Amino acid sequence: MNSSITLSGNFYSANNLNDFKNKINPKLYSFLIEWFNKEDVILLKTSGSTGVAKTISVHKKKMILSAQKTGSFLNLEPGNKALCCLPLNYIAGKMMVVRAITLGLNLTVIEPSKAPFKDLKEDYIFSACTPHQLENSINDLSRIKILLVGGAPISEKTRVSLNGSKNKIYETFGMTETVSHVALKNISKGEKSFKALDGIRFKSSNGCLKIYNTELLEAPITTSDIVDLQSEKEFVWKGRQDFIINSGGIKINPEVVEKTLSGFFSTPFIVLGLPDNNLGEKLIIAFEKETPSNYSKAIEALSSFEKPKMVFNFINFKRVNNKILRRGVLKTILSINESN
Repeated sequence: MNSSITLSGNFYSANNLNDFKNKINPKLYSFLIEWFNKEDVILLKTSGSTGVAKTISVHKKKMILSAQKTGSFLNLEPGNKALCCLPLNYIAGKMMVVRAITLGLNLTVIEPSKAPFKDLKEDYIFSACTPHQLENSINDLSRIKILLVGGAPISEKTRVSLNGSKNKIYETFGMTETVSHVALKNISKGEKSFKALDGIRFKSSNGCLKIYNTELLEAPITTSDIVDLQSEKEFVWKGRQDFIINSGGIKINPEVVEKTLSGFFSTPFIVLGLPDNNLGEKLIIAFEKETPSNYSKAIEALSSFEKPKMVFNFINFKRVNNKILRRGVLKTILSINESN
């Protein structure tokens, strides 16, 4: 395992990190101390966006393997300048650091913000961000050659605007349990399917994705992600099984509805299923701030059973790592209904 890292052109060895404690981002310093210690595993927090957040232990060797697979897929080379603008308390930010250590990248770490690429003074070969950061940086991507975007689905409007971009922009698929992403999709080329990293294989189990890799996983992982499997190395993502709304016997995928509507709205929104005495569940929509003025026209693009039965407005959605907490929003709506 490499025992050094290059940060903004400065070389730091595991043996003398303490000498530079006051010169390094405190969260980065804390992670480097944990990474370079004698323990074989590291503790990682899951986001909790689809359930209860939890802490899991992951072998450092697996994180190194993941970094190597990403480097191979993207043809990253030692000395390439990389930018980390993600929180260092989650897997995405930590893996940017591990990739820098493993691949010999020259890493710059900045504080996470909603528009991290604005006013950059240097060019970078490689970076990663969330969809929220991407949407606030559409006009500021010229200094990033290769960009990974993950943590939540990218809106259709943003996806269309980036098709044909000179940058290489990849949507990622993965989770903390798979040690970051296991598949990438080049949205700057308009690709529709995710392609597996080296050594990763996919199967379908009752319509949901099953991930195989003996290097990274103790056993195959069956996800709640509904996919159209193209081959054992490629799939089209459709949505989450655990978000499916059963309304009057008709199963509605809220993420398909959201994809249709995302071309109309710039306001953050989500589609949810609310318990209903007659239908079992009824489809509702929740907006952050006000309902867009073009709402009535937008829902004309939906089929009759996809049209929301109720509209809710929130001052702010609860988020973890820039992902809207669907269950948190639904819980709030349920409590409002009970009080009424």
